[in-house]
Amino acid sequence: MLDVYASRVVRAVAQGVWLGWKVESNWTNPFVFLTYLIAKPIASVILVGLVFVIGSSVSGISRDDLFFYTFTGAVFFIYPATITISLAYLVHEDRAKYEALKHIYITPSSLKPYIVGRGVASAINASVSVAVSMLVGSIIFSHYFALHLPIDASSIDYPALIASIPLGVAAFISLGMILYAINLVTFKLQYSISEYTTGILFLFSGVVFPPSMLPYPVSLIGEALPTTHFLNVVRASLLGYNVYGSMVYLLLSTILMIVVALIFINKVESIARVKGTIDRKAEY
Repeated sequence: MLDVYASRVVRAVAQGVWLGWKVESNWTNPFVFLTYLIAKPIASVILVGLVFVIGSSVSGISRDDLFFYTFTGAVFFIYPATITISLAYLVHEDRAKYEALKHIYITPSSLKPYIVGRGVASAINASVSVAVSMLVGSIIFSHYFALHLPIDASSIDYPALIASIPLGVAAFISLGMILYAINLVTFKLQYSISEYTTGILFLFSGVVFPPSMLPYPVSLIGEALPTTHFLNVVRASLLGYNVYGSMVYLLLSTILMIVVALIFINKVESIARVKGTIDRKAEY
């Protein structure tokens, strides 16, 4: 029985990944989609980098280590931004646009593996954006602004860097699942709630400045977020520093996020069944 359930879950996750890729890429030809997948995050990273350049010119202080902090934060923040926005919008897409949510919900493997699969598809797209943004952004800022990333390929802690990605993705999918659950019992929040969430994460998670710079006790919120520890592990592993402490915090915060997400979505599913919002379109 357990093997049958596990195979159903794996199959549902795989189908979610496949469907997510089809939905996100099938609206145009592969070249246009690849251009969109690459151009949008690169533009965001370059914008953050230009803010750093302007601020450095005004203050008269331009340091590669500060640029590294800001640049890597903007690049790897693509992961939480892409995943949470995608999953927050997913309810509207399945329930109102394609009217498929009711069919997905009654499948034996349940809704959660499907959400995980869609989140993994978004993570794959985000990985492409991160890799290209890291490469193109570093070339642009080193060539035109003399800002260099102090990264030595031989000193990178590759195991820690590789391990941080699935841990971070698991945390971000869990957060996206919470937003999905909220949208399951509400209407017309799919855009605003994702934008608010990513904006808060951008401010509190140490993307462009350490959370310790925030006023107390707001700084404690930033220190508790998995996005903060994810970025800390990524930065430390790229520089070859000790990542043990940040990795432990990332693991613990990810586990906590998963537990909270599962409890929350199970509770909200019960409410959605009672209210009849699983297949109710916004026009109602």
